Amino acid sequence: MTLLKKPELLAPAGSLKHLHMAFAYGADAVYAGVPKWSLRVRGNGFIREDFMQGIEEAHRLGKKVHAVLNIIPHVRRVAAFERIVDEMAQLKPDAFIMADPGLIDIVRNKYPDIPIHLSVQANTVNAGSVKFWQKVGLTRCILARELSLTEIDMIKQECPDMEVEVFAHGALCIAVSGRCLISGMLSHRDANIGACNNSCRYGFNIRNVHAATADDVTTFEADDGTTLSAQIEETMHHKGEWMTMEEDLNGSYLMNSKDLCTLPVLKRLIEIGVDSLKIEGRSRSPFYSAAISRAYRLAIDAICEGKEIPDESYNIVNSIPSRGYTTALLEPHRPDKTQDYETNSPNPGKLQICGEITSQDDDGTLHIDVKNRFEKNSHIALFTPEGLVDLDGSSLVNARDNKPLDVAPGTGWSVKLKHNSKVDLSTAVMLRLDE
Repeated sequence: MTLLKKPELLAPAGSLKHLHMAFAYGADAVYAGVPKWSLRVRGNGFIREDFMQGIEEAHRLGKKVHAVLNIIPHVRRVAAFERIVDEMAQLKPDAFIMADPGLIDIVRNKYPDIPIHLSVQANTVNAGSVKFWQKVGLTRCILARELSLTEIDMIKQECPDMEVEVFAHGALCIAVSGRCLISGMLSHRDANIGACNNSCRYGFNIRNVHAATADDVTTFEADDGTTLSAQIEETMHHKGEWMTMEEDLNGSYLMNSKDLCTLPVLKRLIEIGVDSLKIEGRSRSPFYSAAISRAYRLAIDAICEGKEIPDESYNIVNSIPSRGYTTALLEPHRPDKTQDYETNSPNPGKLQICGEITSQDDDGTLHIDVKNRFEKNSHIALFTPEGLVDLDGSSLVNARDNKPLDVAPGTGWSVKLKHNSKVDLSTAVMLRLDE
């Protein structure tokens, strides 16, 4: 049996904590945004000193840091770019992730030895574009999320010497690979310079809707005064298949995509020869980076050893907050399989962070700052790089007076809990498991 080549597992790092956790839980590399020059402005806690520490840690572990410079700036901002890239080049990141051709040209001329990966913002959807960027000197293309598995395979076959990266997990944008004007129009926040506020996920109301004639096939009616309903038929390809669109008091969520999860097609992506599998989520928590890194680390390792994806991988992704999952455009789907039309509120998931362990005594006692309510009879556990470790809540006491507690009410409380083994405080996460 021929073993498959392992792709790089690339995790999001919105801060040094994200970086540390992602590496501990199995990521091969992380990507981190350069302040003011990358998308996801709200999920970027990196400054120059953080990059310095993060790159040192990564290289000590034999891992990588990719610095993101992927905004598409207007002319007034370009003048400041060279100073920023000079500072970043001194830190020796393993690659720059970029989208703007003008900025790419500046970096190629000044720092030809630093690899450049073409950002998904560049909307690469065919082999000709990949070959073009390879001639320019780029070493990797992050392919657009609008491609199917078949199209990714075709591109890789035509461009075997060019690395390709594909998004494997995380939030999806309703626009073509992030080229969106909705946030700018509704909130005056430009998505293409990293200021997107997810306006597409807002609820939208409909008013003064009337059928043009009595014979109009699209009819709207009020349901008990609270719901507006419409039946819509797409006559060319789905004649006779009536789809229901409803609006309740909260509105309609016409552009609210489910989250991407490629576990069902991960083996195919690896067989195609995808070089890097990317987890979206610089705006998410360090726990998210850790958990999804572990889920995909276990899955990749199993597939490349000729085994089935372990249940733990699915259990993890199905137990953390999400908007529901889809393989999106990698496989053929009807829109109702990729969109969530009913709500824009994520499913909270079964794994809830309930405390931060601040220290551990010589006898094993854990000192905990409570983050979310838990009871002494709750199912609580430590999430670790080796898996879940159950905790016994029966010894729960108030840290101030050592009096027994039945409940740790929430933020502002400090408690103690007995434990019989050493805990790595830098990587362990205390969770409440909701059944």
